[in-house]
Amino acid sequence: MTRTLLLSFLLSPSAQAASFSPSPWLNYETTPETLAKHCGAAKERTVAGLKALAAMPAAYRTFSNTPQALEQILWGLNDETASDTFLKDVSLSSAVRQAASDCQVLLNKLIIDVFMGEDLYAAVKAYADKNEALEGEDKKLLKKQLLDFKRNGLMLHPDKRADLKKIKQEIVELEEKFHKNLGEVKASLLLSQDELEGLPEDYINRLEKENGRYRVTIDYPDYFPFMDNAKNADGRRRLEALFNNKAADANPPLLMQTLRLRREAARMLGYKTHADYILEERMGQTPQTVQSFIDNLVKKLQPFAQKELKTLVELKNRELGGKSDQVVHYWDWRYYDNQLVKARYQVDKEKIKDYFPMETVIDGMFTVYQKLLEVKFKLVRGAATWHPDVKLYEITDAGGGEPVAYFYMDMFPREGKYKHAAAFTLVKGRRLADGSYQKPVSAMVANFNKPSPGRPSLLKHGEHEEVETLFHEFGHIMHQTLTKAKHGRFSGSDTARDFVEAPSQMLENWVWSPEIISMISGHYKDRSKKLPPELLEKMMAAKNVDVGLKSLRQLFFASLDMNYHAQSKIKDTAAVWAKLQGKISLIPMSPDTRPDAGFGHIMGGYDSGYYGYMWSNVYAQDMFSRFEAEGILNATLGKRYRKTILEPGSSKEEMDLLRDFLGREPNERAFLKSIGLEGK
Repeated sequence: MTRTLLLSFLLSPSAQAASFSPSPWLNYETTPETLAKHCGAAKERTVAGLKALAAMPAAYRTFSNTPQALEQILWGLNDETASDTFLKDVSLSSAVRQAASDCQVLLNKLIIDVFMGEDLYAAVKAYADKNEALEGEDKKLLKKQLLDFKRNGLMLHPDKRADLKKIKQEIVELEEKFHKNLGEVKASLLLSQDELEGLPEDYINRLEKENGRYRVTIDYPDYFPFMDNAKNADGRRRLEALFNNKAADANPPLLMQTLRLRREAARMLGYKTHADYILEERMGQTPQTVQSFIDNLVKKLQPFAQKELKTLVELKNRELGGKSDQVVHYWDWRYYDNQLVKARYQVDKEKIKDYFPMETVIDGMFTVYQKLLEVKFKLVRGAATWHPDVKLYEITDAGGGEPVAYFYMDMFPREGKYKHAAAFTLVKGRRLADGSYQKPVSAMVANFNKPSPGRPSLLKHGEHEEVETLFHEFGHIMHQTLTKAKHGRFSGSDTARDFVEAPSQMLENWVWSPEIISMISGHYKDRSKKLPPELLEKMMAAKNVDVGLKSLRQLFFASLDMNYHAQSKIKDTAAVWAKLQGKISLIPMSPDTRPDAGFGHIMGGYDSGYYGYMWSNVYAQDMFSRFEAEGILNATLGKRYRKTILEPGSSKEEMDLLRDFLGREPNERAFLKSIGLEGK
């Protein structure tokens, strides 16, 4: 009876459409009104389930009807509203995106209510006080739930707790508004044919024309090729100004207010700063440890980066002669980096991408992951999706059987869509109340260039380029879909933020292997023509060009994030940005820009966590060292990787996962080698 009450929120989902859906909870054909109604009803069912849980007499409390039931209720809500919230990032309708955004705010506020609720805390505490012997994932779940209540102010006086709740709810609204503003930005330049000098013909041909001029937007497929190739410095300057002024009027006040409220909330909870609060649950542990990690790498890298910068200045001087101002501006950096690669190594990324049609790369990537992880991928025809471009795939074990998971691929840009590349968990893999295991569903969202007549979508290959991005994000998809974790909160890629990138960063190394490149390349006019070996050799030689400057840029973002969140007060986020960018990255912030208005990472879960990209890369390269030594497609090692890293999620501590896979203590040697600092 109690079980029925607690899970009463799990009512039958809406009737499915005729097309196939991998989960009964996913519905993409909705209206703003229907979405809002469905989201509100899901919330009410969840609240009813939580009330039933809290009302149970303490004497009857067990692990299954209290901590585990709380977990089931919350992740049941997540599953039921998965498409409701996801549509804010992918729907064609601005009204649906707004309704989905409102739903996300509603649910985020509910989660705040849950872990600030005295009755629910009393329920979990009553069970914990029984001191029953728990093991493994169950033991960790109870520990984490108690910590969640503590970190949400259950130890505070009720009046203080009410104030904290208001602050947390306001932060939710500010973060959502910040991202909505970025998603709605439409900015472009109209340029003449002459102003497009240096751009490849296929790029120019796909641009929208207006009164004889060409429209170049700040969407990734337009922006980055332009900054890499446009000879016209003023055009680069103007486009970079648009790119780094996204939501420049609306977002800086939202960021400042959020930083202030985060500091206030942390202090109310007894933490010195927001960074101290966040890092309590990360591998980094303290702001001091993280800043020391950043500073140590900056110190080692800057001498190399200064030499790299000098080379770029010399290149600029040779191109411009007496007109050069002897400075590599932010709008110059990508251009001269690309010119250096062309001049020194005869590597032209625009020509190389002819060998990497997106469909060929995806087919080859699927082959790689299938061999490595002992799985099979199959296109699902007639699947329900949110856009005609989207494809759905099922995953089965290599030996056959029923699908174990599903993933979508949404690869091309469109108005209102999420602007970057990311892997979204839609439905969590987890053990349900009836003992069955729920099949995970994820979505890879990217913004690669669309095919044009006679020319397919072509991907750039290089450090931090599109082929790497594809392998990286698909690594997240594998982490999310191959999970075997029992509880939703430990499932898939829900690991510590400073570890979550490691599995995907490790898999970026595959795109530099000659064996793998032969599998993922094929000229778009003749797929049998693989990337020539001599071109691959040049690419390998050019791989670490400007690695010092590129690494310092990531360390600048990490240090900026720490400064924003580990200081007692920030007066001007743009001023801090300008100071640190020049000091750490060595390339100055452009005048009259507000890049802080577009720093979405720290308004979306990476606050006090940006350092995690570099931190997790230490573990990524250490894990890769085993494949490097034992075989890039070693199926036995791939199976070990799947079993010890991907399947557990965070059901075990991250350092234990690493030890299980490596068979030893992790170290930084492979990482230092990867950025040219071996032995330094």
